[in-house]
Amino acid sequence: MSKTRSRAAKGISPRMTAVIILVGVIAAIVVVSLMIYTERSRQENYVIAIQRLNAEAKQITEHYNKEYALWEKGLIDDASMMEIIDSILMNQERVINTMKSLNVPDIYKEAHEYNVKSLEYEYESNKYFKRYLESKDEVELKRSEELFQLSFEYEMKALNLYRSNGLFLP
Repeated sequence: MSKTRSRAAKGISPRMTAVIILVGVIAAIVVVSLMIYTERSRQENYVIAIQRLNAEAKQITEHYNKEYALWEKGLIDDASMMEIIDSILMNQERVINTMKSLNVPDIYKEAHEYNVKSLEYEYESNKYFKRYLESKDEVELKRSEELFQLSFEYEMKALNLYRSNGLFLP
């Protein structure tokens, strides 16, 4: 019998077994490292995007508050305020839609949902306020105020959840 047949009959050599195990361990380490890198990259991309979007949402709200103060003082009439609100609504809708399209890491999902809901309530509040300006119906104003309060509550929930996961937003 030849030497090759006798080796084949004996099975894989201990050295070959060790090489196969080593290759398997290295492959497993590479796969796990790639998964960790991918998740970390996903989280970093999300953090950058959500910080930018929240800063933008904050600017929109600040702009609204400045215009509202001018309207309250009588320096802006109802028609002008409605035009301002239309512009604000358009910007808020864009931010909300962008937020909804984000790839949210599991660690931030609950906070993200509260964040989006907060912006949606603020958006709806502004729509009701515009209806109030059109109709002078106090029910519309009351609903606007209720929705704005809900927006604030959801924003606080979101910020607290983000902070508990090490993310601080503007």
